[in-house]
Amino acid sequence: MDYLDMTYRIIFTFIVLYILCRILGKKLISQMTFFDFVAGVALGSISASLIFSQNLPTRIGIYGLVLFALLALILDIVALKSFKGRKILNDEPTLIVKNGKIYEEGLSKARLTIDEMLFQLRNKNIFYLDEVEIAFFETNGQVTALKKSTQLPPTKQDMQINSPSRGLPQTFIIDGKILPNSLKAAGKDEAWVKSILQTNGISKIGDVAVAQIDQLNKVFIDKRNDQEALT
Repeated sequence: MDYLDMTYRIIFTFIVLYILCRILGKKLISQMTFFDFVAGVALGSISASLIFSQNLPTRIGIYGLVLFALLALILDIVALKSFKGRKILNDEPTLIVKNGKIYEEGLSKARLTIDEMLFQLRNKNIFYLDEVEIAFFETNGQVTALKKSTQLPPTKQDMQINSPSRGLPQTFIIDGKILPNSLKAAGKDEAWVKSILQTNGISKIGDVAVAQIDQLNKVFIDKRNDQEALT
């Protein structure tokens, strides 16, 4: 294998793998099940073999890569369209704690030790089992837990506090450049930008890393020198 052949294999594999990853979507990392993990590793292994194996023709390697990704996509579609298929392919969450009581049967089914469960609960800032209303071992290998209502912090509704929503923020400056569409959506113009920057002691737009405004007209400005301004 010479440099030209290696360059060709890397570029071609990169393009195909990028397209396949775009088709498979972000679920592979955002909601990774055990199969998603295996599929990701397998795609990487096939790609590596395609690049470095001289005995594997490029067209055969690309065919294997595309076929594997297609099979993974078909399983995802089946899980999306069929409830029974979803339970078979992705399994289902396992109940491991209810009302502060550990479900040993659930732990055994999930093959999860008490130490591992406690570790995952501590990652959720839960240190006492009697605070847990219910907990599940999810299909992605993570423990999710709901604290008892007596252990939850009070909400604004509980305290009968009404506060207006800040709405969707509009980022009108990024890296020292004004974003006209965002500025227009916020109902502002460049004259207003210059005025608000002067109010915050900023002489040049280029000194701003990012600036936002919410629907309450509260402005957040982050300067390039890591000094912040709030209006």
